[in-house]
Amino acid sequence: MKTRFEHPDYDLLETCGQGGMGVVYRARDRRLNRVVALKFLASSEDDEESARALQRFQREAEAIAALNFPGIATIYQAGNWEGVPFLSLEYLGGGTLRARLPARFGLAEILNYAAQLGDALAYAHSKGVLHRDIKPANCMFNDTGVLKLVDFGLAKPIGSHDITQAGSTVGTIPYMAPELLRGDPATVRSDLYALGAVIYEMASGRPLYPRTGLGPLVQRILEGSAVPLAELRPDLPKALCAAVDRAVSTRPADRFVSVQAFVDAIRSPSILQPDADVTPTATMGHSSVDSGKRRSRRWLVVAGAALLTAAAAAIFVAAEGPQDDTLVVLPFENLGGNPADQALCVGLQETVTSLLSSARELPGSVTIVPSAEVRRAQIHTPAEARKQFRATLVLTGTAQQSSSELQVILNLVDARKLRQKMSRILRIPAGETADLQPQLKENLGAMFGSGPLRPRRTRGDTTANSTAYDLFLRGRGALEDRKRDDAVRFLKQAVEADPDFALARAKLAEAYLRLNLSTRDPKWLSMADDEIARAASEGAGPEILMSQALIRRAIGKWQEAIALFQSVVKNEPGNMEAYRFLAETWDSSGKPKEAEKTYREALRLWPGYWPLYDSLGNFYSTHHEYPSAEQTFTAGIALGPDSAQLYYDLGANYFRMSRWAEAAAAFEKSLAIRPTPIGYSNLGTVRFYQGNYAEAAKQCEMATRLQPANPINWGNLGDALWQLPGRRDQAKAAFEKAASVTAQQLAINPDNPTLRKLSSVYFAKLGDKDRALQELTRVCAQAPNDGSVAFYAARVFAVLGDAGGALGELERSVKLGYSSSEIEKEPDFADLRTDPRYRALFAAGDSH
Repeated sequence: MKTRFEHPDYDLLETCGQGGMGVVYRARDRRLNRVVALKFLASSEDDEESARALQRFQREAEAIAALNFPGIATIYQAGNWEGVPFLSLEYLGGGTLRARLPARFGLAEILNYAAQLGDALAYAHSKGVLHRDIKPANCMFNDTGVLKLVDFGLAKPIGSHDITQAGSTVGTIPYMAPELLRGDPATVRSDLYALGAVIYEMASGRPLYPRTGLGPLVQRILEGSAVPLAELRPDLPKALCAAVDRAVSTRPADRFVSVQAFVDAIRSPSILQPDADVTPTATMGHSSVDSGKRRSRRWLVVAGAALLTAAAAAIFVAAEGPQDDTLVVLPFENLGGNPADQALCVGLQETVTSLLSSARELPGSVTIVPSAEVRRAQIHTPAEARKQFRATLVLTGTAQQSSSELQVILNLVDARKLRQKMSRILRIPAGETADLQPQLKENLGAMFGSGPLRPRRTRGDTTANSTAYDLFLRGRGALEDRKRDDAVRFLKQAVEADPDFALARAKLAEAYLRLNLSTRDPKWLSMADDEIARAASEGAGPEILMSQALIRRAIGKWQEAIALFQSVVKNEPGNMEAYRFLAETWDSSGKPKEAEKTYREALRLWPGYWPLYDSLGNFYSTHHEYPSAEQTFTAGIALGPDSAQLYYDLGANYFRMSRWAEAAAAFEKSLAIRPTPIGYSNLGTVRFYQGNYAEAAKQCEMATRLQPANPINWGNLGDALWQLPGRRDQAKAAFEKAASVTAQQLAINPDNPTLRKLSSVYFAKLGDKDRALQELTRVCAQAPNDGSVAFYAARVFAVLGDAGGALGELERSVKLGYSSSEIEKEPDFADLRTDPRYRALFAAGDSH
């Protein structure tokens, strides 16, 4: 082809190399200002070969155009320029899978990439297209880490005649099924074989049949003498190894019947079910990330817990079958646009979810996703609900308040087809909001094919007072929307309007509890306790019991809280939140075995619900059962591959294990799905510990942009900039911002040791020795036995040049269980590492 290319729509940027029968360039599409891959048909002096190549090129264009799927590279244009055919394709900047081999992939990556490739290939087969050249070089990553199938130059419709000459073979020999080498036609099972060979290579770090010359290679493929995957990767689940081995069986009849069947097998929770002789995984001794949502750069130590006796893999019970339906209730849309009605819309979502969860008329096979989980995942559309929770049904709603009426529209959507199944319009005259309750029960029942819903309700759960009910809905919505002051105001007014409305009183108690949790002011907890006592005397429904249990738990009355959560579970066996709170309370009471048992019971009830795997994974991780946690998170990712939270928590688990590269990869995957400030902050933390301070600063700056009111983000940015030449002034500006935001938050909650220890380092970095030591003295008095506080004290002394003080606090932090690997990664201690006392400290620590 011509070496000079001038096209009105494209600018060539660089050559990417050969691609099948063509040459590929990275180019810019001038029309849409996007980078694309331009693939040109290579010329040939052989007219017959040129004709066949042109046919294949055209077939590739037709195949890709017919396959509109996220896991298959998109085609933008098929054209001809000065006699040379070309394709404009999606540019995949992450490189090929081949470039990442022969490295062995971790379990999470194997399952994730196998599912991505399998989904794409299964989709191609569903459209009647065989790929016929699956190999690592034809699997490419985009910039966010999604793995896609490319190069359909050898694709052909299933059952069609081949373009190749009789007796010839197509494909790449190391990935070709034995029957193709014998001259048989390609089938879905030969494509499956190639896919299995690629996954085998990802897992083992070597090809299915190592290359030893063409003749011996072909002979080994025909004989089927591959080493079983389990022998090369005994750390992988045996069921997974067996599934891959089956995919590459020598006889086509011994393979899965389809690629989809293979994908379903590796996605099944039972893929990770252990053999009977699997032994518990030993506890590892690294420090642990705080189990809460707030993460500092220096991750908090979790006190040592008793060794869990059951292996994590034991949770993966074989399900009798998938749940019939998964229902997601989306946030109601505020059609009027009045900000004052937003709390009402959130309250409607919560109320409808509660009605459906407690309704006896819905079959037990319907899993109803808790509304808190829907909000946490930021789900707003049926498509998002399908992607995130594999929802089969979605209930959407709108609300519009006018001077004459409240209009509520309910829509039931088939999430698989994204088609509306049924709709209902509810009109509530102004001043008669209490009529909304029976209308919701009647219309929801009709939408699900039953009579009016009859949830398990008791005295005090409802009110006939329309003013009280309207205020209750708004207060409930404000509570779930984290607007605590508004929640207290609305719910107090609801109780004043109807003092016998026990559920409103219970939610008011929850609002007081949340004020206590945010401010640590004990008066709010006392008020919550008083209010829930009155609510419990007036009603005993499951929601009131839940509120009562949460407050008993906050007070530290573990056994009372456990008994109350157990009552909720007994009355509402479909209440997933109650199971989770029960497990957490067992754990807080010092009974981790009971907590694990509760999580496993929940998984038996909802084996396909990934948030439970996330909760259990965090449970294992906080108990230092890191390998068990890894396996649990991986199982969750197999069920919810689009969950940012699962990848985030997997990354946190890798961080605790000091597996920095894997932690970074997991955080990057989480950010690719949903950018969050905590994700950027923690990726910055990993880069910091890897010594890549420039990249750490970049990630931490992103965190400050998304969440400027979080002092940890500013402190992390300052720490990273502090290590970069010529950036100390910028670092000090970041520390000044961190100190300012910390001071504002300490004014609200002066007894917060986390903020206090952070503040001490910020002042030390700013050169304010007096303030730094003042903050340090106070936090050491607040938390005298906290290893992380001792670690921060050591940093303060090191920055101030007090080597003796720093070494003394380091010794104390090690004795209190702080991570030695994080201490050794800390650049603030660089000047201490030549001190014999420092080396002696770690020699003593290693002997523990």
